[in-house]
Amino acid sequence: MRDKKLSVVFLGVIAVIAVGIVFKIASSVIMPMVIALLFSFILYPLIMAMEKIRIHKIVGIIIILSVLVGAFYLVVILLYKSITTFTLHLPWYIEQLKEIYKDLTQKIIANFSITTADFFLEYDWGKLARSSLIAFSNSITRFAGFSFIIFILILFLFLEYSIFKNKLTEAFPKAKRKIIIVITRITKDVGKYLAVKAFISAVTGILTWILLLIIGLDFAPIWGLMAFFLNFIPVVGSIFVVICISLQSIVQFYPSIGMIFLVASSMTALQMTLGSIIDPKLQGDRLNLSITIIIFSLAFWGWLWGPIGALLAVPITIAIKTICLSIPFFKPLGVMMGTGFQPKKIKIKMKKSCSNKDESNG
Repeated sequence: MRDKKLSVVFLGVIAVIAVGIVFKIASSVIMPMVIALLFSFILYPLIMAMEKIRIHKIVGIIIILSVLVGAFYLVVILLYKSITTFTLHLPWYIEQLKEIYKDLTQKIIANFSITTADFFLEYDWGKLARSSLIAFSNSITRFAGFSFIIFILILFLFLEYSIFKNKLTEAFPKAKRKIIIVITRITKDVGKYLAVKAFISAVTGILTWILLLIIGLDFAPIWGLMAFFLNFIPVVGSIFVVICISLQSIVQFYPSIGMIFLVASSMTALQMTLGSIIDPKLQGDRLNLSITIIIFSLAFWGWLWGPIGALLAVPITIAIKTICLSIPFFKPLGVMMGTGFQPKKIKIKMKKSCSNKDESNG
């Protein structure tokens, strides 16, 4: 029996490694499917809600996809305008960086009598920035083609949802009930997590945009958009946004320490309030993932699929945890992935069931 369990564990490890290799090699195919599936978890309940108010399913799908395409178009236009604006401001930012460098080196020489090299002033930073902008523009073009594939997949997923249960009944007549329960639980947990996260991220992005616009920092819209997307990455995303915005404020407002402090403190306060206070209260016990597992999943999926993998890390981990908890053999792994906290509702149910047993024994 022990040898059998060990062989199953080793086979599981080999299977995980094999799946990881396949996911890495076929990322251009699998990644759009995963993103489309996650979007469908959030949006399909809206289509069901439209059906309840007598809006035909096809009409609901058209409305949802039209909103998605419109939002995507606005993002692309915003990115394009931001690149154009940054290109116009680029010479000023390069000169400002050089002035900051000269000022700091003069202070270092005066205070510590240390000679500094002038490679920073001699390097062609304009050429580097222009090549980076060209690469970024090319990535936007690839992103447009990538998004088109995702929209097509979402359309087919919406059309398949209504007949999915019938397919399960024919394919797995005996295990149909358990499979439906697991899929429903995954859909519910991931959908609620993404819905709450999307709401918090939208609020974070809008407030970041407004605050930076009031303060007068350049490129406030693009920073708001960046705050929205990176807020889906727990811990790391918020820190990265605050650091990037603070660095730009140093370049733009130097030597005004007060303005730099205002930008850094306001962004930190905003991220801490929404990410550390409001977000956990709205999520409640839905996430129930160990912080160690979250960090590990961010590192793994980020290595596997880059920034998009980091965005998808937590939803994928929630789905894996739900599947593990539903299979007796992998249930200990699912428990270890959690925080160790048991919701109060479960405890109440256990007490009721125990009291019922006592009454029956009595």
